Amino acid sequence: MIKVILVEDQRLFREGTELLINNTDDIKVVGMAGNGEEAINLLKKEKPDVVLMDIHMPGMDGIKTTVYLKENHPDVKVVMLTSAADEELVIRGINVGADGFLLKNLYHDNLIQAIRNAYRGQSVLSGEVAEILVNKIRKLTLDQKQILGRRLENRGIQLTKRELDIAYLFMDGYTNTMIAQKLFLGEGTIKNYVSEIYNKLNIRHRKDAISYLRQLLKQ
Repeated sequence: MIKVILVEDQRLFREGTELLINNTDDIKVVGMAGNGEEAINLLKKEKPDVVLMDIHMPGMDGIKTTVYLKENHPDVKVVMLTSAADEELVIRGINVGADGFLLKNLYHDNLIQAIRNAYRGQSVLSGEVAEILVNKIRKLTLDQKQILGRRLENRGIQLTKRELDIAYLFMDGYTNTMIAQKLFLGEGTIKNYVSEIYNKLNIRHRKDAISYLRQLLKQ
């Protein structure tokens, strides 16, 4: 029997989740807590295999509680729950030792399987959370210019390598003269490239092109 503690400040969600879990043959909720402090006290009495931990709670939140739990009960698996996939919180949760990260809107059978998988030592992630981590890895392995090129391609905008070099430079505040000096090209050649970039972006003014490219890179 997989023993679960559910740490969640919203009573309705907590009790509904308890009913769903307890309808299975191999998983049982052995305790519930409304915040981190209650969870720590509960852990002194119960020895769970898996803790379902809401990340947003008053007082001691899910991140701080997970830190304590992993330091004092390293064998217990922690699966964090959240209403929205926020990159910063996802990264923080995983960095402090969470074994999984799920969105609360997942289907009942997916939650049950996630508990089983966590118990077996597998990392469990909602699709949205996995996408955040994939994008984070891409950011770490691609430089900013490559990321800009990928995002333009995703919008059907194909820049040549030279056009991408120039677009990235003028987005970074370089004038045509500065770009020409940096790339050892004539200023007239740079103007032609810039005009072609405008055509591909369907933008006519430099400040609009810069704003578009910068916003694209931030996404």
